[in-house]
Amino acid sequence: MESSEFHPALGSPLAIPADVRGLFHSDGFRGKRQPNPGEWLAQHEEGGQTLHDFIKSKPNRPNPRRDVIYLQPFGQWCEGRCPSLKALERYARSFFLRDVAILPSISLEEVAVTERINPHEGQRQLLTTDILRLLARRLPDDAFCLLGMSMIDLYPDPNWNFVFGQASLRNRVGVYSFARYTAEGDPRLTLRRSIKVMAHEIGHMYGMTHCTFFECGLNGSNHLEEADRRPIHLCPVCLRKIHWSSDIDPLERYYHLDEFYRSMGYREPADFVRERIQRVSN
Repeated sequence: MESSEFHPALGSPLAIPADVRGLFHSDGFRGKRQPNPGEWLAQHEEGGQTLHDFIKSKPNRPNPRRDVIYLQPFGQWCEGRCPSLKALERYARSFFLRDVAILPSISLEEVAVTERINPHEGQRQLLTTDILRLLARRLPDDAFCLLGMSMIDLYPDPNWNFVFGQASLRNRVGVYSFARYTAEGDPRLTLRRSIKVMAHEIGHMYGMTHCTFFECGLNGSNHLEEADRRPIHLCPVCLRKIHWSSDIDPLERYYHLDEFYRSMGYREPADFVRERIQRVSN
C-alpha cells in the first residue's frame, strides 16, 4: 500500500493492523474546504490535531473501571417531539462500541443552573458552564463520560448568542441541546441531527478537538446550515484516534453502524458504511 493513501496526520499506517488498514484510507473522503463567511473556521483559528498531537495530550481513555457512556436528560422528554432516547442510546453504542446507559431525567427546578432570555432571539437558554459543573459532581464511578441532553437552548458565555453543545476535554462531561435541531414534521431529520451532535460532543470527551483535515463529524459549526452539511461519519484521522484510544474493532463498528442506519432508513450513510466494509471484506 502506498503511504499516499493515508493522510500524514494519521501517523504511520504500519501501526494499524493490516486486516483493517484499508478502513483508514483517505480516498472517499473530501478534504476540508475553505470556509464561507460566518462559518466556524472563518471565525475560529484552529490548526488541526494530528494523531501525534492527540496522543501527546494524554486524553481520557476507557478502561475496565470507567467504561460506560452515560446520557443524562434534563427537563421533560416528550416522545414524538424529542428524539427517541432508545435510538440515541443505540447509536452511541454502535458509534463508540461502548456500553451506554440513560439516567433518569433531572428536573431543572431542582438544580441551580443559570438561565437567561436570549437578548436577540427571545428564547429561554441555560448556561453550559453551570451544567458542566453539575454533571462533574454527578459523574458515576464507572462512567467513561457523562453527556447532558436538553430541549432548552444553551449559551456558554453572556457574550455568545448560543452554542449547540459544549464538552470538557478533561473532565469527561458535556452537554448539548436539541432546541435548534428540531425539524417540525420530520422526526427522522430531528434524530439524524441529534445523533450527529451527540457523537460530536462525546468525541470531544475522548479528547478530540475539531477536525480541520477532512469534511468530518468533528468539524465545528456556527449555524444549523453548516451543521447539516457536516458529515455524519468520522474521517480516517478521527477514526484512528478512537481506534487508538479504546482499541475497538473498526470493522465491527462499521457493521453496527450499517445495521443502525438501514433500520432507520438513512440510506446515504448506510451506503457509505457498506462501501468502507467492502474495502477489507473482498
